[in-house]
Amino acid sequence: MNKGLSFFTILLIAGVLVGTASAEEYNINPGMWETTSTMEITGMPSEMANMMQKPPMVEKECVKDKNYNFDPGEQSKGCTLKTTRQSSKKLIWDITCDSQSGNANGNGEANFNGDTVSGWFEMNMQGPSGPMKMRHSFEGKRLGSC
Repeated sequence: MNKGLSFFTILLIAGVLVGTASAEEYNINPGMWETTSTMEITGMPSEMANMMQKPPMVEKECVKDKNYNFDPGEQSKGCTLKTTRQSSKKLIWDITCDSQSGNANGNGEANFNGDTVSGWFEMNMQGPSGPMKMRHSFEGKRLGSC
């Protein structure tokens, strides 16, 4: 099991925190999904950036249905998400986080096309070592049944 947040976990966090803006379900077909994600970080010292640079991450996850029951718990502390657009095919959000170690704000977009998904989210962070920017991009495809 991957120790990072999976693509679907990120969407579930966003979906739960922003609430249901419409009665539509996301256009994601249940089944086994493979998601590839990449992350780029700029604005940090080069030795730190080299330590955090990772190859694209590939995950497989079974999505059982479109009625997600997810409690983000600790992951949502200090962060406020606001949906700027939500439909069965697209979710766009803004996020603001405040903590003792620094502040961050960002936005993201996810596109749902039945058997494929794609999107990105960016965070601009202000911490003890100065400003940094993180961009996370992802693409997913349904492989078949679980």
